[in-house]
Amino acid sequence: MSPNREDYIQAIFRLQEEHGFATNKDVADMLKVSRPSVSEMTRKLREDGLVKIERTKIVITQKGIEVAKEVISKHRLWEQFLKEHLDFEIEDAHEQADLLEHVTNDKLKDALNKFLGYPKESPKGNPIYLNEDK
Repeated sequence: MSPNREDYIQAIFRLQEEHGFATNKDVADMLKVSRPSVSEMTRKLREDGLVKIERTKIVITQKGIEVAKEVISKHRLWEQFLKEHLDFEIEDAHEQADLLEHVTNDKLKDALNKFLGYPKESPKGNPIYLNEDK
């Protein structure tokens, strides 16, 4: 999945957690993109089975939730590593994690997770979904 698609699915997931659904306007505002760009991407995400579009509401599917949680967990693992082991300030760690989450394959994610001792939360106190059941 492309980094762009991952950013959209994360945004929709976060908005749905807050409001129960997302709208084109909310996604556009969050990602600082145009509404037509959101419409185009949500069409693609719908074709991939990651979201459903119900009138003006964008709702993430179970498959989409799994993808979002995977990407968000990678991000939060990187934040943890950068903060804890490289003494990054949290905002700098967040910026770098935004980049690293997109290039982290499963092997690297699993090794990083093991190295960190399967943390349950990020430095900001947000859940690392991969480790909720561990």
